[in-house]
Amino acid sequence: MTTKKDTFPHDAEQARLDLELTRQELGETAEALVGKVRETAHTTQRIALGTGAGIGILALVFVIVRRLTARR
Repeated sequence: MTTKKDTFPHDAEQARLDLELTRQELGETAEALVGKVRETAHTTQRIALGTGAGIGILALVFVIVRRLTARR
């Protein structure tokens, strides 16, 4: 059987302290998640830029080869 004194928080001060600690932990977690999202977005952007550059180079090589073969 649980009595009122066995439950947490025992008083208003403990409740305020628990609330403040929870807010701090949530803030730290949110900051960590933002960091992960930024890192993922940065990586995705680099991959997209690299892929776009690669496709552009391939298209340019294709056009050059096509023009060179058309001259013959």
